[in-house]
Amino acid sequence: MPRSRSYLFVLLALGLGVTGCSGPNHQPVIIAGPRPLGSPSTPGGLRFEEGTVIQLQLEARDQDGDEIFYRWSQVPANPAGVFSSTTIAAPTWTVPSPPSDPNQSIFLYVEVEDGNGGVLVGQSPAIYVLPKQQ
Repeated sequence: MPRSRSYLFVLLALGLGVTGCSGPNHQPVIIAGPRPLGSPSTPGGLRFEEGTVIQLQLEARDQDGDEIFYRWSQVPANPAGVFSSTTIAAPTWTVPSPPSDPNQSIFLYVEVEDGNGGVLVGQSPAIYVLPKQQ
């Protein structure tokens, strides 16, 4: 095989000789959420009793068709609620015990990433924890 043909073969095998332009990567977009499923859009935040298991809602899309990855977190981290999974679109979250300051809100964040450099962060409404009724 002549030298120029073998060089072309190596480029094509590595995916470097692809013709055409695939265009820039677009970051994912959040269509709905992140928020507790069915929660009202009310000013002043949402109130849930400690121990309540909440189904979270999130719908995200990537116009490039890239696979989407999720990473859920809670701020502040303590008192810690429990996610059923931090890496799926719509996990459940168990409400923690009330913080020492009853006016302290908790926010749930989700980082939505397409694996090609597109990253978006969504934030839930403020969540306030109510003590469990005896």
